[in-house]
Amino acid sequence: MVHQRQVSRSHVREAARLVLAGALAAALTLGTGPARAASAGHVSTLDAATHQMTVTDDGRTVMTFTAGFGKPGFRTPTGTFHVLDKDAAVRMTSCSANITCDPHDPNYYDLVAHWAVRLTDSGLFVHAAPWDPAIGQVDSSHGCIHLSTEDARRFYDFSRAGDTVIIKNAGGLTGGPSGP
Repeated sequence: MVHQRQVSRSHVREAARLVLAGALAAALTLGTGPARAASAGHVSTLDAATHQMTVTDDGRTVMTFTAGFGKPGFRTPTGTFHVLDKDAAVRMTSCSANITCDPHDPNYYDLVAHWAVRLTDSGLFVHAAPWDPAIGQVDSSHGCIHLSTEDARRFYDFSRAGDTVIIKNAGGLTGGPSGP
């Protein structure tokens, strides 16, 4: 009986922790603004209208990058996300992203993206895009955020799981296909 009571208290504490974490995530997602969100630690804001990415640490800007976004038909989703994980290299294919498996389709791709920071399970990443010569000028990705290799490496090194990433003015829907 004592063991059950201890397990029960443990579950109550865990449930309370999850409720508090959920309330914090909801406050950040509901647009309380970058100033409040920044108090939570690492917060990156990407603005597709200006093609700028601003990275903050406890409200202090530590990096600013030029960024590329999703092309028409593959717009990057707008919203608040959290870093799920990161990989030094990720193989990305249009087939695995449910875009096309036909190598003759103009939207077909099969490549390795370096310094990839994952934002969604459906394949939204911030990553290096050395094949994109017009980052910040022309949106050409299949939904991912393109950075120069140097900037992507710096962002990758700075990022940690749980960091907040806010994407503004991109116009895409969350959960759609994403790729480089």
